[in-house]
Amino acid sequence: MGHSPCFAIPHTHSPSSAFQHPHQFSGNLAQPRLPFQQQRPLGNNMETPRSTLKRKQSDDTDSPMPSSDPPSPSDSSSDNSSLDHVKVKRVRTTAELVSKKKSVSKLIATLSTSQLINLVGTLVDSHPSLVDDIVNLVPNPTVASVQPLLSTLETKLQEAFPYTKWGPGRDDYSFNRVKPALEELVETLMDYTNHFTSPSEFPTTSFSFLHIATEVCHRLPNWDNVANNEPKKNLYKSLEEYWIKAIRDASNKLDEGRMYGQMTVQEWAKNLQEHNITSHGMFSSAIEEFKSKLGWIIGIQPQVSNFSALQSNNNPRPNYPGPSNHHNKQRQQ
Repeated sequence: MGHSPCFAIPHTHSPSSAFQHPHQFSGNLAQPRLPFQQQRPLGNNMETPRSTLKRKQSDDTDSPMPSSDPPSPSDSSSDNSSLDHVKVKRVRTTAELVSKKKSVSKLIATLSTSQLINLVGTLVDSHPSLVDDIVNLVPNPTVASVQPLLSTLETKLQEAFPYTKWGPGRDDYSFNRVKPALEELVETLMDYTNHFTSPSEFPTTSFSFLHIATEVCHRLPNWDNVANNEPKKNLYKSLEEYWIKAIRDASNKLDEGRMYGQMTVQEWAKNLQEHNITSHGMFSSAIEEFKSKLGWIIGIQPQVSNFSALQSNNNPRPNYPGPSNHHNKQRQQ
């Protein structure tokens, strides 16, 4: 049977040619293709230069322009997270400030009045611009609020005395020891007297504080050296001037249509008369001014020599114990 030309007769290899030593092999083995490697075009066995595979972006002249598309959701989420961070930081800052304010309030609550005054004074000295703010924030003093301060200064005055076994001294040495506390008390007393006798204050307030201030003046010590008694004497003179000022202001308010009760005016007259007796006549001018401006309210006329004229049984006005009755009571006691 002859060979058919339609079928290719397989070429048989001898067993000796089926295996060759690696060093003797000169052919090209087909390399396996990895899935992530770029396939080369068929018919091109030349390797592509490495420099053409990776190029810098700056060398690529045909690189597209930056996109002007709207930000992606990831960009907006990052912006929101930054805003949330700012809010959280702001909340934390506010909470810290509130906490500090509470801490300061607790610290201030433990301070005494003198310590608090020293603290405010130190702040004003360090920051003079705070003066106006403090003046606007602090409420106006009242007679009730000033009384504890005056009591504290009086106590400070008494504690300044160099006590001996015979009690507080009245000599020059004791005066020099007491002088700073004495000057502080007198200065404070004058400041508040000027405040409470201003025209904006109602006469009831003015006379009420004048009575308290004059009582403080009575309690000031008397010294062995006459020259050391000048501060107390000058204080009496200043207080009398303020009494006269308050009397005139009260009279002016009467012209404006304001009226005062007889019991109230009688109390003013009673206090003024007692202060004049205790001070040995230091308020005689104030008494004359009172009779001239306000005496008619309680039945005292300017020509009456003293307040004891109110003792008349036929007088419908409230009676007021005059100087003679006051001395009689003291003798009876």
